[in-house]
Amino acid sequence: MQTLNDIASSLGVSLQTIYNRKAEAEERLGYEIKGQKHPTDKRKIVYDAEAIALITGQPMQAIKTAPSVAVTVETGNHCKALNQPDMGDLAFSLERFRAEDTESWVFEDVDAVADQFLAVADQLVAGMDADIKAREQRLKATRDAQGKVTDKARELQLEQRLYRDRARDLDMAQTEHTQSLQEAVEALRSLGKPTDADAAATGG
Repeated sequence: MQTLNDIASSLGVSLQTIYNRKAEAEERLGYEIKGQKHPTDKRKIVYDAEAIALITGQPMQAIKTAPSVAVTVETGNHCKALNQPDMGDLAFSLERFRAEDTESWVFEDVDAVADQFLAVADQLVAGMDADIKAREQRLKATRDAQGKVTDKARELQLEQRLYRDRARDLDMAQTEHTQSLQEAVEALRSLGKPTDADAAATGG
C-alpha cells in the first residue's frame, strides 16, 4: 500500500505528474481509482498494487512497495508535578487591558434609538409614497386633458380649413348671383320710360 507521494518518490517523478497520470487513467477507464485510509495515519490515502498499476501504467511487480513498519512512540516521564494553584479569589478589571487613548461611545437605550429612527423613516417613506401617488394622479389628469385638447385642436384646425373653403365658395356664388340679378334689374329698368330725373340727368 502506497500513497501518491510514495509512488512519485519510487518513480523519481513529481507528485503533480502522478496526479496527472491518475486523472488520465480515470478518464481512460471511465471510473475513479479509489484508495483507502492508511491503517495508522487516517489523514493519508493509500492505494493497493492494482490501483498503482492502473495509475502508473506499469506492471504491479515493477513498483517498489515500501515496507510497512509498526512503530510505537512513548513520551517518557519529563514533567515535574507542581502544587495546584488556587485562583478562586482573584478579581480582574478589564480596564487594564484596554488602550488608554481610545474610548467607546454608547447610547443608554440603543433599542429606543433604533425604534425612533424606524418610526421617522417610516413616516418619511409614507410621505414620499403619498407625494409620488399625487404626482402620478396629476400627471394622468394632465395627460388625459392634453389628449382631449389635442384631439379637439386637430378637429378645429380641420373645420377651420373646411369653413374657409366653404365660405369662399359661398361668397363667390353669392357675388355671382347678385351681379346677375343686378344686371337683370338694370336691363329691365332700361326698357322703361325715362323719368324726369333721368331726363334732367341726360339734359333732355
